[in-house]
Amino acid sequence: MTMEGNAVLLAEDDEMSRSATCQFLRRFGYKVGEATDGPSALREASMGHYDLVILDLGLPGIGGEEVLGRLRRSGGMPVIVLTGRSEEAERVRVLDLGADDYVVKPCSLHELEARIRAVLRRGQVTPASGRIELGRLVVDKTLHRVELDGQTLDLTPKEFDLLAFLAASPDQVYSREELLEHVWGSTQDWQDPATVTEHVRRLRLKLEADPSTPRWLQTVRGVGYRLSHDDAFGTQTTGTDTTNGIHKGIASPFTGDDLSGESELQGIQAPSVVRSSSDVPGSRFA
Repeated sequence: MTMEGNAVLLAEDDEMSRSATCQFLRRFGYKVGEATDGPSALREASMGHYDLVILDLGLPGIGGEEVLGRLRRSGGMPVIVLTGRSEEAERVRVLDLGADDYVVKPCSLHELEARIRAVLRRGQVTPASGRIELGRLVVDKTLHRVELDGQTLDLTPKEFDLLAFLAASPDQVYSREELLEHVWGSTQDWQDPATVTEHVRRLRLKLEADPSTPRWLQTVRGVGYRLSHDDAFGTQTTGTDTTNGIHKGIASPFTGDDLSGESELQGIQAPSVVRSSSDVPGSRFA
């Protein structure tokens, strides 16, 4: 299945790679526009003709990261970054800048097309309500805003995406591989699941009164993460401090965020099956 008829802007300065990718995507029914540098990529994207941008980071004129930043500030058009930079720290940094996916060259053109479909599908999902209220925590997908006790949290785009995904199914446990698939549109073959762990850690620093004993974003030992929806969580309190609108002193039955078994969420039965995605073989390009 393809997203036939969708328009894709390919911003790539390498003529051979650009030509091969354009021909491949057009065979799958996509309408493909081309840009060879940063200024032309921004100009084309601003025309409003495209559903998604495939962006190379090494563009001349205006660099790919600056193009990504401007696209994010101007709207919510999905962006897949296509680059030869494979370092994990670089992937995390670019995803934090707002990229919807990160693909390292050389890669399978069939997989690239599958990732395009995955990102476009996410954009087509329309929830029954854009506002999710979990007690003191409010996630507003329409306004792209998260509030805790009435205070807006300063989240990166990918931190928001992760929290919004978990908030849509409170108390459901997701493995790191599942979160890679649903939030990043990626797989463990192409992206280290530690990316998820790092984003969970950063979210807890902003969300939890005490990140070492998380009340909202919980770890299920050896399985994954869940977002608790019970605002009255905890069976006993040792005094309540509501300074700055955050309750403190709640006795918690769980600790830490390690999935290796060094810490656990007590009393939760782990699912017997953990799903994961696999790579799609196909043509390659440099």
